[in-house]
Amino acid sequence: MAETKKKGNPLIFGLILLGGSIGALWKNEHRFDYYKAAEATEPAEAVDDLAADRLFSHTGKMNQDLTLKGHYVQSFQGFLEVSRSAEIYAWNRDEDDDGVTWSKEWMSHLESNDRNKDLSKRLTSGTIRPGSYQVAELTIDPKKIQFVDKKREIRSTSLELTEKGTTGNLAARGQYFYLAKGGETGSGERLGDERLSYQGLPVPKTATYFGKWGEGIAIAHQAEKKSGFISSTIEDKGILHHLVAGERETALASIKAHLARLKMIVRLVGILAATIGGGIFFSSLTRFLIFIPVIGPLINRISGWLGLLIGFLLGLITLVLAYLTSQPLILALFVLVLAAGLFFLWKNATRKRQRLQEQLTETLGHSPSQTELEELEFIKLWQLMAGDGTITAPEQKQLNKWTKRHRWSPEHVAELTQRAREELSGMSPRENLQSLIRFSLADGRIDRAEMKSLEHVAKKIGIRRPDLSSLIAQVQRG
Repeated sequence: MAETKKKGNPLIFGLILLGGSIGALWKNEHRFDYYKAAEATEPAEAVDDLAADRLFSHTGKMNQDLTLKGHYVQSFQGFLEVSRSAEIYAWNRDEDDDGVTWSKEWMSHLESNDRNKDLSKRLTSGTIRPGSYQVAELTIDPKKIQFVDKKREIRSTSLELTEKGTTGNLAARGQYFYLAKGGETGSGERLGDERLSYQGLPVPKTATYFGKWGEGIAIAHQAEKKSGFISSTIEDKGILHHLVAGERETALASIKAHLARLKMIVRLVGILAATIGGGIFFSSLTRFLIFIPVIGPLINRISGWLGLLIGFLLGLITLVLAYLTSQPLILALFVLVLAAGLFFLWKNATRKRQRLQEQLTETLGHSPSQTELEELEFIKLWQLMAGDGTITAPEQKQLNKWTKRHRWSPEHVAELTQRAREELSGMSPRENLQSLIRFSLADGRIDRAEMKSLEHVAKKIGIRRPDLSSLIAQVQRG
């Protein structure tokens, strides 16, 4: 039977990947800080007199012969927790713009596709824990227990199979138990074969517990309500119910390192996912532009790279904002520095404006009004445009826009134009341009229309844009 090609939507996939990664980056910085929660607990030497719902820590010895009962394996000795991973060797289907690619892989879940329809997975993954934990005299509920210490691999040759494992034809090989369906165990990997691997967390000699006291037993403290796919993905559970190797200070250091490592992993993966998601989304979004002559193919070629950059920047901005809002002191300092910077800029601009107004008052002999400044700008602009004896049609159009902007009547425009002709002086074009800049800056800023006019007349008298910027700065300094 021929494999039918599945239609994926890269636009939606890219958007989901971009949005999910941004959400993960934000939530990661605002995740429950179980290190601070553990640090805030009060050490309890004895647990008999603890009040209900009290948050506490307790350090004591542990039984290193703790035995866990297995499912396919008889038992595990000396482990706090054992993770069982079941995999099957099957077909993986991958589809992209170039078509469908098939590969044989070990996978934890049997992918549903036409080539795997005759395969089935018999072995199951799981987590093995005891009915309770004991730290000295303290009994701990294993439900929702949290660990930060590293697990280690358990080789299959050190384990003994149960009857279920033996009758299931499991055979030890290295770190795995293999269930060979396609042939003998030693004949190599074949489709449908399954395997089990185990990882265990060794029981420490001394451990410290951080959590809440219930009725005669330590239980999980749900400090923050966490739900949803993103919280689950980044392992933000909002729980303080931690059993950690070592004395209290050693255990706290391990918790702190674990939290820092987890946050850093989510940051790196989140930025990477946002970058890839942006690339996929924007390249798919602009794909229809390919039909636009000349510009279409060009935009289509760069849209992927542009999308990668946009995705990266969105992820980075989200990370910075999330970090700042999650750190009250740093946020307060940032706001204070920002406010101080804005205040400095405002004071500096005010001083410059006052200095310019004083210079204008000294030059004109009186303090000009805003209306007079606008008229003086028009006169200087007309003089600069007419400096070569001719005002071109585009220049006249620009002057007309200026007069309409200020709602001047034709009679008033004619009057100002006559003044401009009569007041033509022996000033050089550069000096006239400086005067125009001074009039433009008198209100404290140069707006877009004023800047466009300045650029035009500067170009007309042979002054380049960088030199114009320098001239504006020179006038501001006075």
